[in-house]
Amino acid sequence: MSVDLVETPSPHSEVNAAADPAADLPPRTLNVWQLSWRIAQHRPKEFWLGSALFMMFFVLPALSGYLLSQGYESLAARDRVETYWWAAAVGASEFARMMSVHYGALIWTRAWLHMQSLLRANMLAAQMASGGPEAGQPVGSAGGAITHFRDDTEDAANFVDIMLDCTGALMFTVAAGFVLGAADLGAAAVLVIPLVAVAAATRTLDRRIKEYRAADRQASGEVSGLLGDVMAAATTVKVNDAADSLIARLGVLVERRRATAVRDRVLDESVQAFSQGAADVGLGLVLLVSAGALASGAFDVGRLALFVAYLGWLSFLPRMVGRLLARRKQSAVAYDRMRGLVADREVENAVRPRSLPIGPADVRVRPDVLRRPRVPLDRLDVVDLTVWYPGSERPAVGPSSFSVRRGEFVVVTGEVGSGKSTLLRAMLGLAWQADVTGLVRWNGAEIDDRAAFFVPPNAAFLPQVPQLISDSVADNVGLGPVDPAQLTTALELAELTAEVAEMRNGLDTLIGPRGLRLSGGQRQRLATARALVHAPELVVLDDLSSALDVETELRLWGNLSAVNMTVIAVSHRAVALERADQIIRLGA
Repeated sequence: MSVDLVETPSPHSEVNAAADPAADLPPRTLNVWQLSWRIAQHRPKEFWLGSALFMMFFVLPALSGYLLSQGYESLAARDRVETYWWAAAVGASEFARMMSVHYGALIWTRAWLHMQSLLRANMLAAQMASGGPEAGQPVGSAGGAITHFRDDTEDAANFVDIMLDCTGALMFTVAAGFVLGAADLGAAAVLVIPLVAVAAATRTLDRRIKEYRAADRQASGEVSGLLGDVMAAATTVKVNDAADSLIARLGVLVERRRATAVRDRVLDESVQAFSQGAADVGLGLVLLVSAGALASGAFDVGRLALFVAYLGWLSFLPRMVGRLLARRKQSAVAYDRMRGLVADREVENAVRPRSLPIGPADVRVRPDVLRRPRVPLDRLDVVDLTVWYPGSERPAVGPSSFSVRRGEFVVVTGEVGSGKSTLLRAMLGLAWQADVTGLVRWNGAEIDDRAAFFVPPNAAFLPQVPQLISDSVADNVGLGPVDPAQLTTALELAELTAEVAEMRNGLDTLIGPRGLRLSGGQRQRLATARALVHAPELVVLDDLSSALDVETELRLWGNLSAVNMTVIAVSHRAVALERADQIIRLGA
């Protein structure tokens, strides 16, 4: 027998009162450059090929300008043949530049999307993990998660993108500086001035850039979270005539979001405008330094053509530097927010290498589900289990102690608010927002990571409000490939076989969003079949009877007893209390 040992407190007992998991994280200096490099190397071939093509696009204008200047000099010398050759060279350079940006955009966009997919996959894996080293702190709401999975990942990938633009602009400026330096050293030296000005201005605004972006993302999450909650509870809102109050609340959040978004956007645009202005001033200085040579005629037509060809491009680097420095601050906010969702709140877990077979050439094979080895249950002991919520002077539950033997039917009952659901969730390692103390023993061995251990085939949990997916009956029960015999048995135990047989497409019947096409009792029993499909050693049911009639509930308890299944259930009905081998009563 193998059971993880020694656990006090739960590995997920960190206090988290805020809706945003990152809101209570201590300040931390993030190495944004290193993190960005790691996600950039997720698909190295695409990254380097796309980067090389874009470097060609950025650098070739320096070559085109030089070729153009040589062509004008040949034209001034009345060398027609040489002029044609230089014109052909300019055409070839520009054609190569157009091809490089075309194919570069195709390849780089794919790499850019893969960077976001890597971050999203790592956060999703942390959210879906039932304990273990990958499990992360859950988001406050499904709607609020949108800002993490959409906006934060995009900010991180955009920083890598602007790094590429800035590198290309730097390469062009260096190449152009050498060419211009040969023509006029003073004009080339002036190019450094706008870069210094942009860097100094961005450095001054460092704190505000971070604060404004963090506030905007937080406000966006609040709007998305409320919208998600309203859509999930649309029926409840209607029957309680609460639409007006919710719309009013949404209006407050939207107004706050508008204020933070405008502030963040104005600051971002101001940095860009300053960068553009600094670039224009730099161009003016170049022309001013070169004015004497232009006026005296010291510049021949070739050098004049060179300056004209480079003038538009010379403003590119200062603008990109300003954008790079601003986005570095914004991506730091994004990484800081993302680390609140991953294991151990370490941002490195968000950029962990992961195989993502999502490309057209990738082989798509559904991975096998790796389940924990089954540990047959003889006895479950809960010892002094106590749950504390933030800010409370009294424990929400406990200390509670009880023992359950194999095959027993244990009922947890008590008044509303007495902590029945909290007790079960703490026992299973799911009390994410609370401090949990006490021990849980499986066959006498202390369980280290309860959230990782209490999963099928060792245990299954059915919460008060079961969550169904908009898919078939079979996929809702199995949540993936499952043996047909197991599926049939689970439906029989959950008293759902006859009703599934009457459905038009049987097991392949689509149930609609959140089981919309099913009745309340059918949804509850379908979720029960999901809990039973892997024949777990322990089944934990939180108020199963709330959506069932008495006769159906009686048959269901009889089915579970017939297969000698160990059950812990929250219930207040006499039919459950009469069949119970043990009753645990909690006080309010």
